[in-house]
Order: sequence, then C-alpha cells, then structure tokens
Amino acid sequence: MNKKQLIRLISRELELPISQEKVTMVLDKAIEITNRTLETGESVKWSGFGSLVIKEVFPQKLYSPKLGKYIMTKGGWKIVFKESGKKKRTRLE
Repeated sequence: MNKKQLIRLISRELELPISQEKVTMVLDKAIEITNRTLETGESVKWSGFGSLVIKEVFPQKLYSPKLGKYIMTKGGWKIVFKESGKKKRTRLE
C-alpha cells in the first residue's frame, strides 16, 4: 500500500467522511512531527503497533573485496522499528 492508497482508504472508512486533502494534511503533519521528535533522539511509540527508536551504529572494521583491504565504516545513528509486544498474527489467522 502506498501513501495515496492509504489516504483514500482512511477517507472512505471514517464514520464522518473527510476529504482526501484533509487526510493528507493530517498524515503529512504526523510524519513531520515524528521526524522532528526522532531528530531530538526521543522515541516515537504507537500503542498496539510499535515504536521508532534511534540506535547508535558504531564504526566497524570490514574487509572490502573490491579494494582488497580492511576499511573502517563510519559510525552514526539509524532509525529502528520495534513492533509492539502483542502476539504476532500470521496471514492464515
């Protein structure tokens, strides 16, 4: 499902119909706030879904077959998704 499909589905499934433009505005604002929150190093948690957390990635020494020598990777930060602790459902359930 892409963003357009999600917006269309949300617009249709709400009890009080809301235009796709308004749903788009709300979704874009939620993403903007999520990004801003993650940039501060704070986690974003959605109950029953999961969390987005910032994880530090340490430099590593790896062998590069292309260069034929060991290289050091850069350290940094990455966003990691952790699903909620609820029981996983399979496609067959």
